[in-house]
Amino acid sequence: MIIGNQKKLYYKKKSWLTPKHPLYFESEEFKMYYAAAVMIHAAINPQVPPEQNYELDRLVHRGLELRAEQMALALKKSADPSEVLEYLCDHMDSDEKRYLLMLDLYNISSEDGPSQKEQENIWLVMHMLEIPEKAARLLAHFIQAAGQEKDEQCRRIYQQMTEAKMELSLMELKYYRMTLYETSLCTQEDLDKAGKLRLVDRCEIREDIVLRDGMVLRLDHAVVRIYGNISIEGGMLVAENSKLIRKSDSHRACVNICRAGKVIMEQCDIDCRNYGMFLRAQDGEAVIRDSEIYHTTRGAAVRFWGKTLELTRTVFHHCYSRENGGAVMARDGKVSIRQCRFWHCEAVRGGAVYIRQSMEIRDCFFKKCYASEYGAAVFCIGWIGDGVSGLHYQECFPERTETIQYIIAPRGLEISGECEIGIHTIVDCELQVQPQGTLRIHDAVVYLRYPIRCRGYLEIEKSFLRVDDMEAHDMIILEHARGCTVKESRLDGMGRKGGIFATGSRLEAYRSVFCNMRGGRAVFNAYFPQITQCIFNYCQNGGVHCQSGVVEGCLFVNCRGKSGAAVTMLGKKGMINNCRFVRCISDISGGAVDKAVGSQLENCEFQDCTQ
Repeated sequence: MIIGNQKKLYYKKKSWLTPKHPLYFESEEFKMYYAAAVMIHAAINPQVPPEQNYELDRLVHRGLELRAEQMALALKKSADPSEVLEYLCDHMDSDEKRYLLMLDLYNISSEDGPSQKEQENIWLVMHMLEIPEKAARLLAHFIQAAGQEKDEQCRRIYQQMTEAKMELSLMELKYYRMTLYETSLCTQEDLDKAGKLRLVDRCEIREDIVLRDGMVLRLDHAVVRIYGNISIEGGMLVAENSKLIRKSDSHRACVNICRAGKVIMEQCDIDCRNYGMFLRAQDGEAVIRDSEIYHTTRGAAVRFWGKTLELTRTVFHHCYSRENGGAVMARDGKVSIRQCRFWHCEAVRGGAVYIRQSMEIRDCFFKKCYASEYGAAVFCIGWIGDGVSGLHYQECFPERTETIQYIIAPRGLEISGECEIGIHTIVDCELQVQPQGTLRIHDAVVYLRYPIRCRGYLEIEKSFLRVDDMEAHDMIILEHARGCTVKESRLDGMGRKGGIFATGSRLEAYRSVFCNMRGGRAVFNAYFPQITQCIFNYCQNGGVHCQSGVVEGCLFVNCRGKSGAAVTMLGKKGMINNCRFVRCISDISGGAVDKAVGSQLENCEFQDCTQ
């Protein structure tokens, strides 16, 4: 049978829009025997073989969602019609199931109407299931009208079904004619009665509903306006290809997982209308894929501290929070965020995402996300590690610190091995590098609330260290350390603190900036340091204090001190070479440079300095 391109396009569109079959909630065994009965009838169709029967394929793949192994078993069962019919006779315990089977048999029959053999098989099933002839005739007329796309005639036939007291709703008949619409209500009474409820088309939830143990609420190709809140206490909420519109102004989230519940959402459009949060989970599981969540306020769109959270290929935009995490705030559980997009999200910390260490966020894009404090895109409590990768930013603020980790430990952290900080970090505890330990800071912005104490080795490269509400006098304290290297970096005392206090320690600084120092020198008491091509700006308690060493090619601007405002060099083997001093003024003596006899001062330039 040859199918034209227009027909193929129609089939593809219909498959994409197809809602689940009304019997989708039944057990796998029931669906397998049900599919076998339909396959037996499809084999009688004289026009189309079963493998080319579109309606049969739509039923088993889209309507019932049978897996490959289940379809294989159904096909095997179809070889024994007597077993299949016997099973259906025993398990067709409602008129609704019997009517739906008749509808499916008519639906997969020949397009021009059932052939004689098909009609004989339908009559056999009808008599075995004790379906009245009038009801069978109405079902046949409905399928015929649906195939001819006559909506008004379908509605008239449905009205006749209602008058005949047939247990079918327009929601169930939508599977056969998808353009039939009606606005239905979902109440707690409906859920308590049915246990498993499917909403299709235009629906309204006007009261608070609770999904208790075993309850399932499925939104299937539906537009649902939610005036109340949905609480999940052991039940399950499933939404597919649907649009959810929040209409409640309640302080609670739209969906609340309270106890061992589960939420699954795929290809959904979720509009919270600036009325509050979408999902709050203190327990249970949540899976959201290929969806869009927007216009949330009062807290993160998704607030989670349950068991498992999975966000995949989902877009969050215009999500605002007066707390932490504009789009996602996860405090506990196993969290995975992959291939998501965040746009126009804003919060205090973590403009888009607020997570804890060991949680995963990969291959995400952030645009115009803002944080009033830290982490324009991502704020992580604890070490990020390998769980965060492939993040891209555009027009986020604060810049350069789009993703930041927050390190805190009540008793401080002792580093006795190799440790790296390669991501923007807030250090809210004392880092103590033991004699055998090594700390490397590279390509990062580091906010220091406590000093870094080092007796091992410290390396700072291409990084920016700044004071952030720190009580100690110096940013870095070297206590007879194995060494310290500062390359192409910047240390900023924010006009409140000193730089490096180097007691008996070797220091190498190359092409770095020491600025806004106060309360201590930028570099104090370094032993034989090598300071090359560095800038010391606005050091209000002096620039460098060292034991001999080399200071070469450096610029000192606006440095102040009691003596040796820019450099105080003790010892007899020091060298100050090719340096420039601008407005460096001492209060007592020494001017810009105060050096011991024997240290050399060569090729230096002084401008507006006291001598």
